[in-house]
Amino acid sequence: MTEKIITESFLRKSFLQEIPEKFYLQESQILTPAAAQFLSERRVQLLRVGADVGASVAGTKVKYVAAEGGATYTVKPEHLTQLTGNQLVSKDHPRIIFRGLLDQFQAEVFLLQQQLEGAGDFALSQNLGELLERARAILRAEVIGEALEPCDLLGFSAAEIRDRSHQTQKYFGLEHLEISAEMDPTLLALNRLRTLVRQVELAAVTAFTLDGHVERNDIIQALNRLSSVLYVMMLTVAQKSAPAGETVDNRTVDEIVARVMAKFSAADKTIPVELSAHHVHLSAEDVERLFGQELTPLRELSQPGQFLCQERVQLIGPAGTLDNIAVLGPARGKTQVEISMTDARVLGVNPPIRQSGDTAGSATLQIATARDTLTLEEGLIVAARHLHAHPDDAERLGFKDKDLVSVRVGDLRSIVFESVLVRVNKDYRLAMHIDFDEGNACGWIPEMTGILV
Repeated sequence: MTEKIITESFLRKSFLQEIPEKFYLQESQILTPAAAQFLSERRVQLLRVGADVGASVAGTKVKYVAAEGGATYTVKPEHLTQLTGNQLVSKDHPRIIFRGLLDQFQAEVFLLQQQLEGAGDFALSQNLGELLERARAILRAEVIGEALEPCDLLGFSAAEIRDRSHQTQKYFGLEHLEISAEMDPTLLALNRLRTLVRQVELAAVTAFTLDGHVERNDIIQALNRLSSVLYVMMLTVAQKSAPAGETVDNRTVDEIVARVMAKFSAADKTIPVELSAHHVHLSAEDVERLFGQELTPLRELSQPGQFLCQERVQLIGPAGTLDNIAVLGPARGKTQVEISMTDARVLGVNPPIRQSGDTAGSATLQIATARDTLTLEEGLIVAARHLHAHPDDAERLGFKDKDLVSVRVGDLRSIVFESVLVRVNKDYRLAMHIDFDEGNACGWIPEMTGILV
């Protein structure tokens, strides 16, 4: 599939090894201003090609273009492979090596899952399945060039994973593992996966480092988390196989009891905290223009009447794009796009921080689908944090509609969010909404709660 939007980031990745003399732009493709400047500064000739005839050299239809050198081919040579779209690179290209090692890791996971299920250890096999899904998400994000969203693994945030993998005595009653052939076979198999993930991580550093600048820190960080999670799984296996009495740790018990008691004492002020990813609300007119049909509900959201749609869009800014953006339903009176400040830097835009619906004089950008592209003159905002509440919850917690409150969120990285706008409605369910930047700051994990202060 040919890239619809050609960005500077896409060109940098395509030209990792060598900058070609020519770059072919299909009639259906859009070149961002930053990408055009990138080509101009490197004296790459831009050739615009009609979609009806394709790129042609001496009357021959071109199907592939080599990212290194700009050579064109009607048939893919055996020594080359597709990097993305119709861009070809050598099979020993750093990104192809990275993909191959990630594929090898997945193959090893499958083998271990088969062994575990044959031995009746379905729980550990299921945990490996979660790591497998993360590996697939990493590969997908790399291939299509989208940002990799952070997520918890095995119920732990990134901070909790790191804490457990470093403080082994505290959480497992064990010293750091010294691997030997006498260890449990399952532990050794997990260690094999861990070392393979480290190889994938090193390959990622090589593939995504250009002139001292690392372009995909999100992927490298995700691989590092996988390595840490596998070590935590190894410690769990070691703990179960240790002789009785060797893993007693009263500090862990005391910590758990303290947390539970703290939750009981603050239960009357507890508020669920939910993460709101970047998303789009479309007007009925724009739904018809972009999709030619009504929105297709995929699943209900936490707030009654709201739902995630099957449809997805692409956001286009002056400096870059965001792909696979969720559309929320039902359709609204006006189209509105909500992103984080990190997203804004990727797009090269400067949206105001506003409450939902307050879009007058806000930022502009383009919204694209395979069917059409529209320019949103205003409607791009960074959503201000807010709190939904049913009237019964508002009365119990002592606030009213449009009040501003403060909520303490997090554990290891506790943060007090101030000026949280309260919205009270009989159709609402109690929940505070923060974006990904705020979620990362407080170490958000699913089912997290905050305390009204």
